[in-house]
Amino acid sequence: MAAQTSYSGSVEISKFFLDTSTVIRTTEMHTGGEPLRIVESGYPLLKGKTILEKRKYARDYCDNFRTFLMHEPRGHYDQYGAILVESDHPEADMAVLFIHNEGYSTMCGHAVIALGRYAVDRRLVKPSPPETTVNIQCPCGLVKAFVTCTEDGRTGCVRFHSVPAFVFANDVEVNVEGYGNVRADISYGGAFYAIVNAECMGLDVKTSKIKDIINAHAFSVYYCVKSSTVANISTHVSVTFHVNFDI
Repeated sequence: MAAQTSYSGSVEISKFFLDTSTVIRTTEMHTGGEPLRIVESGYPLLKGKTILEKRKYARDYCDNFRTFLMHEPRGHYDQYGAILVESDHPEADMAVLFIHNEGYSTMCGHAVIALGRYAVDRRLVKPSPPETTVNIQCPCGLVKAFVTCTEDGRTGCVRFHSVPAFVFANDVEVNVEGYGNVRADISYGGAFYAIVNAECMGLDVKTSKIKDIINAHAFSVYYCVKSSTVANISTHVSVTFHVNFDI
């Protein structure tokens, strides 16, 4: 589902100016309710030969544009965005940088699903029934989206193949305030994920309140694992790790 919008206004100035003459054009999409704001124009030209160099440039010089689009009143706590950039991968049909309320991500599944339909709907990729392949260059690497479509070009379901996954560490023990020592498995699939057994925290994913899982538990585990020694995966400024949770 998509809708076109434009935004204007002024915010605190950093390396690039944002003022009342600034117009940023986006297409608003969602995947099962998960939002994606696709930035089509109005963002500063992101310099760099590679997508990781562009990501670093965006963070170092254009971060006020990210907060302008992701934070209230134009965004919200769960807002997510994708900046269309020039690809440096020979097989890519398009390239994107992922942004959210806290910064920049390396991979996002719901965004890839939306971008797959966006690419076919906007004819960035020619429809090829019954399923069209869209190669999307993400900061983590090349991700392939497969978009079902009809003979007249109408799009439907989307699936995707991410970059190769691997287990980084098993049974990582972290001390979580209010719960004591909690064990987590850490895996990679475009981003790093900590997987925690719900029962060890007194949770039931079928009956526990979502706000309890998110607010009281997921964030507690998130920051504990992220700050632990084992999660110090990379010190390279362009490939900082990203941690999500399945509980």
